[in-house]
Amino acid sequence: MAQIQCNFFSYTLGHGVDIAVTLPSFTPCNMEQEHTHVLPEKFPVLYLLHGHGNDYMVWHRFTSIDRYAEEARMAVVTFSVGNKAYVNAGYGDKFYDFLEYELPQFVENYFPISSKAEDRYIAGLSMGGYGSLIHGLQNPERYNAIGAFSPGIFTKEELDQGRPDMPTAFMPDCYSVTEEALNSGKKLPDLFICIGDKDFLYEKVSKYYQFLKPIWKGSRLRYDDLPGYEHEFAIWDIEVKAFLDWIDRKDVYKAMGSNKV
Repeated sequence: MAQIQCNFFSYTLGHGVDIAVTLPSFTPCNMEQEHTHVLPEKFPVLYLLHGHGNDYMVWHRFTSIDRYAEEARMAVVTFSVGNKAYVNAGYGDKFYDFLEYELPQFVENYFPISSKAEDRYIAGLSMGGYGSLIHGLQNPERYNAIGAFSPGIFTKEELDQGRPDMPTAFMPDCYSVTEEALNSGKKLPDLFICIGDKDFLYEKVSKYYQFLKPIWKGSRLRYDDLPGYEHEFAIWDIEVKAFLDWIDRKDVYKAMGSNKV
């Protein structure tokens, strides 16, 4: 595994931004294989979004995502947005445009990461689950699958009330975005949702799934309801691995099988 942490100046945000890029590589467990750094093709990639109050390193600190990515032979990209919910919220905070356009352009040109939509995935926890839903459903042609782990499911009524710690005035509600996506006629990405039954968001996520289940069409839908888990990294560690195992991949690395770690 190679993990590169870097800072680059974002023309979209108007300031520097920290990101981490994890790339599969040889491990001590597969040293008997022929050694080469010449790749058969660029890697599929998961853009992995953090939650409210977190930063780009929480996935690496509190889960085994680096090992899972190595085993799956996938790249993972993480980055920080503060509490800006992955939306455009004024100058210096255009994180919607940054995630959707500039970040992929940067990593696809500086790293061996595929630019094909069938090789691009987006997932996140809590606020990041909200972000993955919004981005994946509003830009279905850009992603193969969406992972929403204990996602923030915001209704229009909640957003209209406002929150001092999030840019709610700039945030679209999940139900409207979902209905617009389903009515667009576009093929939607596969969708993976999970929640623990002790999570304070359980009722909202369960209600969203019940809304979604009878009207979802054209792609796969999975809902994991895990007993005993709260809003915690213990469930997100389990479910990000489940998501990587579940996604429908056609790339050459999938055909190579799991990488021993």
